[in-house]
Amino acid sequence: MSKLNHKEHILVNHPAELSAFGNRWVLALGTFDGVHLGHRSVLRELLTMAEELSACPAVMFFEPLPRQVLNPTHPPKLLNTSEEKVRLMSSCGVRTFVRMPFDLALASLSPSEFLQKYFFEVPELQLVGLCCGEEWRFGARNAGDVALLQQLVTPHGVEVRAVPPVVLDNEKISSSRIREAVARGDLALAEKMLGRPYDIEGVVSHGAGVASTKLHTPTANLVDERLQMPPYGVYAARTNLGEGTEWPGIVYIGDAPTLRGDGNDHPVVELHLFDFQGDLYGRQLRVIPVEFLRESRVFPSAEALQAQIRQDLANARAAISRSHASEN
Repeated sequence: MSKLNHKEHILVNHPAELSAFGNRWVLALGTFDGVHLGHRSVLRELLTMAEELSACPAVMFFEPLPRQVLNPTHPPKLLNTSEEKVRLMSSCGVRTFVRMPFDLALASLSPSEFLQKYFFEVPELQLVGLCCGEEWRFGARNAGDVALLQQLVTPHGVEVRAVPPVVLDNEKISSSRIREAVARGDLALAEKMLGRPYDIEGVVSHGAGVASTKLHTPTANLVDERLQMPPYGVYAARTNLGEGTEWPGIVYIGDAPTLRGDGNDHPVVELHLFDFQGDLYGRQLRVIPVEFLRESRVFPSAEALQAQIRQDLANARAAISRSHASEN
């Protein structure tokens, strides 16, 4: 068993481990990538079920995402890391999580085998309820649906509740739809479906040092190639530094073609905070793009890029001011 911030969250790796924290359990099942408005509807039903059945609520999700294992050549990008996923779900009132390792062996289990192995052959687990979205599928080749789930678990005294999808603009909200919105730069639509501003979360790492030494604009680097990124370019941004502190700044997302020049197309996320003094290395940050300023492009020299950055900084400060004015 592992714990994430033991004062607030319990994070285990197998349903059997839940018995150390309670006797009766209701589980919500799903991927919960993005923890969007549809997921939040499932979480509300989970908490309602737990209260009605006098049980403890927990969320069970898989890591990595099943599609990342089953389609390794074209895996879906993530909307958030598992750490952010837990943080977001805990903000909805859930405190206990099962992060199940997903692999090909688990993927090969039939719906019945999956339920037997992880729930009904676990004597220390007293499961009284399951909650999921109406379209949730499980088992090898996605053979299990809600109807089959009810058929298989009802004899064991387990209640099942399926939650209908949440619809926006006559189309259901889904993680895939949000990824598509982010990828094309429609962050306003992504925000509507997420129920919060789209953000990029990561731990600040050391970059090449070019921004501070050559461009005189020190940046914090957040790189997680698994995450879904918006279109490459420069954005005005707000950054959550933790403990309720937000800081204005500017973020570059792209492959830095002018400075790298090595054909490396892996994205970098470089953040500059206005007038900030302090060490950010190793800190967990959440960057919220506020306004798109310009596309990423190749400059003829570092000097030309430096001149553009000065303009970008001025434009970003103006965008942040507009954002604050619209909020007030």
